[in-house]
Amino acid sequence: MYDPSVNRDFYAVWAKGAALYVQWASKHGIGYPELIVLYSLTTMGNLTQKEIREDFGLLKQTVNTVIASLKKRELIVLEPCKEDKREKLVVLTQRGHRYARELIEPLLEAEDRIYKKIGYDRLDVAQETMELFNLLFARELEGE
Repeated sequence: MYDPSVNRDFYAVWAKGAALYVQWASKHGIGYPELIVLYSLTTMGNLTQKEIREDFGLLKQTVNTVIASLKKRELIVLEPCKEDKREKLVVLTQRGHRYARELIEPLLEAEDRIYKKIGYDRLDVAQETMELFNLLFARELEGE
């Protein structure tokens, strides 16, 4: 039977986590989308805009706007992707690496402290559960 409190509680927990990252970004003088782009480039290396969108759930126009801003500030360059010349890799410049490191390393350190307190086994279960939820929800959306 449908239990609205389960939906509310699950969504509230997820939304609170996302809101904390928005708060962290604001506290450090940047927007959440810029945080996510810098976070992805710092933790995953060079990525295409499509990979950033798909891996982190940002809208195409949002990523385009952040990329344009970072490029204008000479924090990134766009390089042709070897696998698909139509795609461009987003690459941090030396200045961009310094900027991203100053912002993202403290966040990664905070996350690591939290991970150690929670325990990696519990985090693995939480991640697997969210991945399963996302997979099943995507299937539900496709079936609509």
